[in-house]
Amino acid sequence: MSDIKVITADINNLCVPCKDIMLYSGCRNSTDEKLTALCKECLEELREALTLRAVYTEVSVNYDGDSVDFGFYKAESKSLSKFLGDCSKVYFFAATIGIGADMLISRYSTLSPSKAVITDGCATAAIECFCDYLCSEVFGVPEQERFSPGYGDLPLSMQPEILALLSSHINIGLSMTDSMLLTPTKSVTAIVKSRKD
Repeated sequence: MSDIKVITADINNLCVPCKDIMLYSGCRNSTDEKLTALCKECLEELREALTLRAVYTEVSVNYDGDSVDFGFYKAESKSLSKFLGDCSKVYFFAATIGIGADMLISRYSTLSPSKAVITDGCATAAIECFCDYLCSEVFGVPEQERFSPGYGDLPLSMQPEILALLSSHINIGLSMTDSMLLTPTKSVTAIVKSRKD
């Protein structure tokens, strides 16, 4: 296993498209001017509350049919095996936009339910945008070319193992509840093929 590395990023350097905010907010009419204005307003407010952090490391991988062995965890997953192909090294990462987003969404859930929905959509779009940035700028792979516990037949039970591997609670303040929900909630764990292969 390689060294564990921690990354911080500035949300102002990332483009969070309004169409993505609307998609994650469940809004269908992306041409509505009032809705577009609300998206921009909520995103600007959310930007002040975000702390983008990620932690990652590189590990070797071995295969035996659909069994994928990372050393610290052995996954029986046909979909993960297909995604990885025959690469010999992968990156594991965990990323979060911080607890500030959860606090803002919670505040608006009582003050303004419509703003809560849009702010939640903004936060989801922001973590996705951050993960795309990590894929393209840090790992050198196409945006969205990542695989997370819960995708396909890869069990969510792998998630605590990834968090432990990365010491995510210590490094970026990311942990998991007993019901396997990440906290802060706008967070992601994922596997990315190493560009060195």
